[in-house]
Amino acid sequence: MTLQAISKGFEHFKRDGLKFSLNIFPAVLLFGIVASLGASSELNKGLSNFDIVILLINNFLIAPLITIISILNANDLFENRNRDVLVYYAIAWKFIIRILILSLISTFLIGIGLVLFVVPGIIFAGLFLLVNYFAILEEKNINESILLSWNKARENFINYLLMAAFFWFMTILSISIVSYISSSFQETEKVPMIVSILSSSLVIYIQACLISFPILIFFKKEISNQIKSNNESS
Repeated sequence: MTLQAISKGFEHFKRDGLKFSLNIFPAVLLFGIVASLGASSELNKGLSNFDIVILLINNFLIAPLITIISILNANDLFENRNRDVLVYYAIAWKFIIRILILSLISTFLIGIGLVLFVVPGIIFAGLFLLVNYFAILEEKNINESILLSWNKARENFINYLLMAAFFWFMTILSISIVSYISSSFQETEKVPMIVSILSSSLVIYIQACLISFPILIFFKKEISNQIKSNNESS
């Protein structure tokens, strides 16, 4: 099921990737611009108050917005619904607090798990894999989203674990490549702003594609199987 979702996700990206990319481009570019503003001082001079503000804006406002816009946009593309791109940006604010809190909870638990023994972090990543989809597409509250994701993951945990591992592997790989490119400059201050913008934008764009195609298809398949199972039992 995991390989099928990944394969089908790439097929959908080949078909709808251009339109999807154009729709999320403003938010992705904004993320890159904001990230580049404090990049040099963040790495070489420690975190100033300005850097902290930049990090808060990007991670607690722009990144959740990109997540919401990407999932809504991709879901409409899958179902052949046409909506003006501005609609996604307007609707996204409806979910921002919910997704922010879910992101904080999942990131904290996954981070602690990775730091302590690695394996618990991957397990938490699998358990929290679908929380955003239940919150956005099913409009569940925070508690319901967590419980639904946990319950679904426990039913088919290996597939959830593999999908979470795929997401984090691709994310870490993209960050490593971007870091390698940036490290080719002798001094951080000499990294051109355009390189910093493109690097940060690329990382968040890859994450947006992963949550919007392979993992979204994985989620939709899970919901489809649940509906089919409910119909058969009734």
